[in-house]
Amino acid sequence: MAPFESELAVYTCQSCGECQLASAAPTCCGEPMDEIDETVPVESPDESHLMRAVFDISETELEVCRHLMSENELTVDELTGLVDRDRSVVTRHLNHLVELGMVEKHSRVLSNGGRVNVYSHRSADAVRRQFKLGLYTWLTDAVDVIDDLSEDKIERLVGGADEDDRGPVIVEEDE
Repeated sequence: MAPFESELAVYTCQSCGECQLASAAPTCCGEPMDEIDETVPVESPDESHLMRAVFDISETELEVCRHLMSENELTVDELTGLVDRDRSVVTRHLNHLVELGMVEKHSRVLSNGGRVNVYSHRSADAVRRQFKLGLYTWLTDAVDVIDDLSEDKIERLVGGADEDDRGPVIVEEDE
């Protein structure tokens, strides 16, 4: 079965001004909505920005993925040497990537006895579908956040708040 491919567009209601993202003209206020060409001037995401913003994937996790894409399967110890990070950091990143559905984890029996976990990449189509699903889920939640913005919150976002009212600055570090 071919994957569902449909061009998404932004539509607006001429009556109330509501906007929607859809693959075909939705209705609002009893009328079909109009497709709009105007956009809000935002910077288009690159791979790294999108992965960080939506999936909380760090540069190190992207590096781990690139190594897994070039090999059939790798152990934590092998990846630790390739990305030059501590074993615990690599393990944490791999667990996150498994949770996101980008990487698969298997147990392999060693020739001298015992077992070791090995990690492999999923197919590009499977990862792409997983990313689209995650992005659509994130987008739906993001629209809900915007819909929940009160007038007071919007005024503060636009610049009505004093610098002291903004709260602490959080700096994220990539491990």
